[in-house]
Amino acid sequence: MKVYRRGEGEPELTVVGSVHGDEPAGKKAIENFLEEEHDFQRPVQFIIANEEALEEDVRYIDTDMNRSFPGDADSDSHEERLAAEITDLVKETLVLDIHTTHSYPRPFATFTRLNDTTRGLLKDVGAEYAVHFPGETGTLHEQTDGVVIETGYQGSEEAVENAEKTIENFLKAQDALEGESEPCEPEIFRYYETVEGDWNFKAENFQKVETGQVYAVNGEEKLEASEEFYPVLMSTNGYDGQLGFKARKIEELD
Repeated sequence: MKVYRRGEGEPELTVVGSVHGDEPAGKKAIENFLEEEHDFQRPVQFIIANEEALEEDVRYIDTDMNRSFPGDADSDSHEERLAAEITDLVKETLVLDIHTTHSYPRPFATFTRLNDTTRGLLKDVGAEYAVHFPGETGTLHEQTDGVVIETGYQGSEEAVENAEKTIENFLKAQDALEGESEPCEPEIFRYYETVEGDWNFKAENFQKVETGQVYAVNGEEKLEASEEFYPVLMSTNGYDGQLGFKARKIEELD
């Protein structure tokens, strides 16, 4: 793990990148951003999370860190120990956690905590879609107020560029940098079901799948929607043994 601090005082905001070692966009975006001259108005910390996994170009060394929070400082697992360190670092800060996907080329947000702070943050980060994942699965944004931003396709330069823009927007919106942010009122979805198995995805994320529509195939086997839903993080190659998630569009966060 590598931590950079900017501004005076204890950090109030945190930008995290590369929790997964096969997602280097967060690391690259943070490094690129910090190479520029910025006059920080609030104290901010930047965390490049899983350097060992980055070096190996693998998602994780022992366990998926984004299923390991709040972590365990005494664990035999590299990621669980790191998760404990990061949990301690981000307490009482507002967090932007940068990830990438195999499923969608443009930035969108995911979040767990639902309160006035995250409601505002979802507008501030400038993403066109936001997905609520209720419940506890061991993610970082269960530990403090904040959101995940999926900035684009894993390994792409566009994902790095999108991440840099998102960092700047986040910090401007939080008055950590001078200048106007570019807020966006996202369409909101709520996760309700995981689709297991290895499938070829035949629909589009965030576009409605109608009742009866075939949305994935595996040879002669087909997945046909028993009710309408919106795919989220669905892709042919994104997960082992899992296609992705079903969500419903909601009018407002309740």
